[in-house]
Amino acid sequence: MTHWRRIILLGLTLFSTGIAARSYDQIIEDGTITVAVYRDFAPYSYKDANGEATGFDVELARLLAKGLGVKPDIHWMTPDETVDDDMRNHLWKGSNLTSEDGRRIKADVMMRVPYDRAYSTQRDDVGLPAHERVHMFAPYQRERWLVAYSPDRVNQVDTVARLQYHPVGVEVDSIPQFYLTTAFGGRFRNKSHSFPSIADAFNAMSRGEVDIVMGMASQLQWLHAQTPEKSRLSGIPFPMLGKPFWELGMAVDSHYRQLSYALEDALTPLIVSGELTTLAGKYGIEYLVPELYAGLITDESAQ
Repeated sequence: MTHWRRIILLGLTLFSTGIAARSYDQIIEDGTITVAVYRDFAPYSYKDANGEATGFDVELARLLAKGLGVKPDIHWMTPDETVDDDMRNHLWKGSNLTSEDGRRIKADVMMRVPYDRAYSTQRDDVGLPAHERVHMFAPYQRERWLVAYSPDRVNQVDTVARLQYHPVGVEVDSIPQFYLTTAFGGRFRNKSHSFPSIADAFNAMSRGEVDIVMGMASQLQWLHAQTPEKSRLSGIPFPMLGKPFWELGMAVDSHYRQLSYALEDALTPLIVSGELTTLAGKYGIEYLVPELYAGLITDESAQ
């Protein structure tokens, strides 16, 4: 009796806390899919002046939901310390920090997850798979580092050596900040200036507080597109910074891979037809096709 009572109590606990994930069939039956995107992360996911959800990831989520024949429900994520934490909080375990009744809220799919074999197959301290609770799939964008600079104070930025002669703005606790303070024996350290966000660094450049900003290409392209006469962009190499490109995809609870297959089927025509290229252009982003789909792209669809 005690054994069965424990099983019943466990079942009631799982039900009451809302931990259980939804399968593909449940999503189709309910007619909605909950998509997790990062809060205040322009140009990918943010709220416009009217308070409406917008951004590249948000619009892609709507297109994917349309491909599945359901409606999207945007779930805003506040980033934790690592992507691992974010996947735990918003995919397989859930979080009750934003619920009114204490239930754990989770999403069906999470956007902007690293698509990298080495990362997805990592092992923990005891040799077990570190990400066995999630399935990462469907790369939908390729990213890289870029610099923006003020044409009034900088003639050009053709090599990384230029960064040692001008004040450079970076986002705090970011890879560019680490790079500028450690690379080449700390040669750029005294020129590095940290800001709460890449947008704050860009605005500081407009005010003349820094001459150059280093950050993710898509973010700098979006900021540049708003006032193109005030900045220039340069895609210089960054020696000792690791991979020059990386890819972003999606993740689901590993128990529901059927959902990932359906989302892949919805994503592929968006990339091959050039629809994502057009969507990226709406935000001033130069869309870089992930390697997985490069062989499917024709010259016409890439335009």
